[in-house]
Amino acid sequence: MLRTRIINNDQKISIRRLLPSLGQVLVQKGQKISALDTVARAESPSRYYVIEVAKKLAKPDINMDKVLLKSEGDVVEAGELIAVRKNRITFLQKTVSTPIKGLIVAIGQGWVLLETQRTVTQVQAFINGTVTRVIANRGVIMEANGTIVEAACGFGEAHGLFKRLVDAPDESITADDLDLNLQNTIILAGQSVDEAVLRKADEVGVRGLVVGSIDATLRHLNPPPKVCVVATEGFGEIPMSLYTFGILKNLQGRDASIRGIMPTIASPDELPVILAPTGKPNPPGSTDEPKKIPSLAIGNYVRITRGEFMGKIASVESLPIPPRPCESGIVVPVASLMIEGIICHIPLVNLEQIL
Repeated sequence: MLRTRIINNDQKISIRRLLPSLGQVLVQKGQKISALDTVARAESPSRYYVIEVAKKLAKPDINMDKVLLKSEGDVVEAGELIAVRKNRITFLQKTVSTPIKGLIVAIGQGWVLLETQRTVTQVQAFINGTVTRVIANRGVIMEANGTIVEAACGFGEAHGLFKRLVDAPDESITADDLDLNLQNTIILAGQSVDEAVLRKADEVGVRGLVVGSIDATLRHLNPPPKVCVVATEGFGEIPMSLYTFGILKNLQGRDASIRGIMPTIASPDELPVILAPTGKPNPPGSTDEPKKIPSLAIGNYVRITRGEFMGKIASVESLPIPPRPCESGIVVPVASLMIEGIICHIPLVNLEQIL
């Protein structure tokens, strides 16, 4: 099946911004939001502490109802008394105090469970746009018009001012090219980057790097880099396609958002992407319905994803073409493409249609 990759400088951008668990949505439908605004927030337990009441009172078969001074849902302070085993002789009474502050979330036979720490999760808008839908207790759908470039891989998420540091897609920057003047920016960095560039980017406060490809080992650095990296072509040493580079270099000086997060089963729509909203409203008569993806036709542009010409973008010269045997001997549907002045027959499974 032919995959469609969106590389377009005039497209409706629509993204979901969701909490990982139920929480509170902080914005309303129709509200205009900036990329760094928080749209939803949630708190979740992250640390617990078990108090062994029966052990401390030296009575394994203790009746909790008779000794406890607190109930589920009570907040207790450090050093506060929570249980007493009474005795006629006062100084022989045994007591239990909590060593730390917490919330009593459960009581069992001989024990009390405290929730001692909560983690706050906040979701930012990610793009400058308008809230078009509120998903109760989970998040929002944001929309805007602007440039979309779907990428291949990466890591992290960032927003900042887009700045180009290379003049060609097969150039690469070095650590010496980065300084404090690039703080809070997203950099078009050419073919690839190395660990030295990532570390220097963190040092000077660069928020993101857009490249053609990255070495897969960079995803496992210790400590991991803070800077977000998005590769348009994939892993390895592949220069950015001229077509993609031509669109991205025109983003100079604009606000941009990039995401290198790879899709998962839980969030299949979270593709690596570069977005640069224009802030222009949708044209009159537009609807929330997505545009229908056209079938592959003569003159369409496609990107080659495997084989000798991997990463190149070419136009379709003729369709349909009878299936042909590929290198492995399997007979598959192909497209006829013009590549470097030569007509080549490429399997459809090795192509991505570009819109």
